[in-house]
Amino acid sequence: MTSSFSNLQLAESLARAVADMGYESMTPIQAQAIPVVLTGKDVMGAAQTGTGKTAAFSLPLLQRLMRHENTSASPARHPVRALVLLPTRELADQVAQQIAQYAKYTKLRSTVVFGGMDMKPQTLELKKGVEVLVATPGRLLDHIEAKNAVLNQVEYVVLDLSLIHI
Repeated sequence: MTSSFSNLQLAESLARAVADMGYESMTPIQAQAIPVVLTGKDVMGAAQTGTGKTAAFSLPLLQRLMRHENTSASPARHPVRALVLLPTRELADQVAQQIAQYAKYTKLRSTVVFGGMDMKPQTLELKKGVEVLVATPGRLLDHIEAKNAVLNQVEYVVLDLSLIHI
């Protein structure tokens, strides 16, 4: 099993972002999940907070989306291809920030939508076109009903559930 990010053969733009973040060795969840997701297989994983779960799903997701990377300004050339659902706005915002950092050297677009704020800025981002949409369920439904979010080209769905043990 590979344990170094340099052994993953990520696209140069993703590898550079990973290096910028100081990532060298993978955590157990990353070492187990990333190679499997890169092959296109489904994965269900569980790990404690702070173990790198976001990188475990988003790096291979972005790698697989690289074939759709383009410089077109047309929103039609940037349909939602990956949907990442999270239970809270705080988690959605945190995951969206990490995905943006990983994708910063790519031409892939991402955005986040969650409740508790005006939908207009979110709508403007969605109308520009994004390959990766990070969302909370309620606000995603709002945008679907308003026809701001079209999900007919989604290839990947991530359910990032934070379970609370009582």
